[in-house]
Amino acid sequence: MAQEGKIGTVVPMHPELKPGSLKSVLRLAKIDPEEFAEYL
Repeated sequence: MAQEGKIGTVVPMHPELKPGSLKSVLRLAKIDPEEFAEYL
């Protein structure tokens, strides 16, 4: 069984994030980009 835990990351405080930065944050958080887009 895989061990689960918290993963920290730095998110830039800019008015906009570059697509690659957003994808990286979503990947670290294990969030599907399509699922994330449903909340926008």
